[in-house]
Amino acid sequence: MASSAALPPIPPTIGSITASQLVGSLLNFYLFGVLSVQVYVYHACFPKDKASIKYLVYLIFLFMALSTCLNAADAYFWYASGFGNLIQFSKAHISPFYTPIGGSIIASVIQMFFCYRIWIIKKSAVYLSIAIAIISLIQAIGGLGGGIKAYVAANQDHDELRTVLMWLIGDACADVMIAGAMTVLLTQASRENHRQTNDLVKRIVRLIIETNALSASVAIISLILFAGVPGTNYFICPTMILPGIYANTLLVTFNNRAFAAGGGNLTQQTPSFADNYPRPIPPMTFATNPTSVNILRTTHKVSDADIGLNRLERGSSSDKPHYDDSTWNLNG
Repeated sequence: MASSAALPPIPPTIGSITASQLVGSLLNFYLFGVLSVQVYVYHACFPKDKASIKYLVYLIFLFMALSTCLNAADAYFWYASGFGNLIQFSKAHISPFYTPIGGSIIASVIQMFFCYRIWIIKKSAVYLSIAIAIISLIQAIGGLGGGIKAYVAANQDHDELRTVLMWLIGDACADVMIAGAMTVLLTQASRENHRQTNDLVKRIVRLIIETNALSASVAIISLILFAGVPGTNYFICPTMILPGIYANTLLVTFNNRAFAAGGGNLTQQTPSFADNYPRPIPPMTFATNPTSVNILRTTHKVSDADIGLNRLERGSSSDKPHYDDSTWNLNG
């Protein structure tokens, strides 16, 4: 470390210089805590899910745990051992591995998962799924490129405009397309069905729009700060929390089945991103509703990592999404 005589003086704007990484780090720790609760809820409520879905959830959790540890090491490097040292603070250290690189990888994996769900719901939407997947790969390439260049340059400036644009614009576009496609397909599936089905689909559509809108909004805010306020590092904070938002989005979608499986018993509890995000959903047992069709007694019987529309996703011979009462008969 350089001697104190060689260090530049601390400017009066030190707060605006250091706040972005500090706030981003604190939010990252919070989001990892929320994710830990969500993973526990998933493990407790849905032990019968497919092995591939379980691997996805646990691998994402391990990846986020590693990213959080790297973020903690950076926070120590910037604010403890490098306290008052602007030269040390200006170094990227290991942040590119969990911000552009890790964030783009997590985003791409989760976006690919939703592409698969779109294709399962409606086979003829394969070209739309491919288009979203291509955009997701482009943003991943942009994030990887930006992270590698930032690490090699060993600074926080991220001065490669092209890679940053590929990453953030690709993130936002893919999320908007996923929300739009899922909303249209699920809304089509609810037409001409009974009221309980329509209420369920409305709750699912609301959750999908909220979760994807949040991640897209954070990416857009990062892009606006990057392009609209040049010469500052304000955009770093929202980019730091993108991986945590994507990981929690996936777990919120999975855990929402605990509400969806409740049928008429939970019609007064309209789940939303705000409802699911900060509070865990404990394992719960539902009593039989005599006015509905063979309602699920326990969430442990759900075997497909979806939101209660297993029969819907299988499609039909006419390649149109459909739903029937047997979807709820999950004990058979």
